[in-house]
Amino acid sequence: MKFSSTTRYLRAARLVLKLPTYARVVWGIERDPRTPIGLKAMLGAALAYVVLPIDIIPDAIPILGQADDLTVLLLVLDLFIQNAPADVRAEHTQRARNGTADLDRDLMKLRSLMGTRFDTIRDTLPEVLEKYGSLRQPDAVKRALASWRRRRSLPGPGEPAA
Repeated sequence: MKFSSTTRYLRAARLVLKLPTYARVVWGIERDPRTPIGLKAMLGAALAYVVLPIDIIPDAIPILGQADDLTVLLLVLDLFIQNAPADVRAEHTQRARNGTADLDRDLMKLRSLMGTRFDTIRDTLPEVLEKYGSLRQPDAVKRALASWRRRRSLPGPGEPAA
């Protein structure tokens, strides 16, 4: 079956709209003490795979490098949700749908503790991720650390040179 580009965009848009619900389900299952530790470890390993620069297909290869990260993450998330105990999965799915998920409560607690700083971080997060997204590349990390070391070793205004 072949889909038109409009149909594909609509399907993608529906998926994007469901992402917050999926995040709430995964967050709830992950925090639930009834979830087996091995299942939690599998999720941790997948997240490490996405974050660390060591991949099956290096991220330096355009599109394919990022596609393998996304594929691994989606497959593990599916395994994680499907292999969670049925009662845990049902409970957290229901909570995510009706707005009583732990993630929502945790974010509200964090917001009450941080005040306007929470809003500032939330609003600037996309820019920060864009700016530092290249740090997944080993060479980018080395350059960023070298730059940071140089800035730290330079004398400040009014300070003598070392």
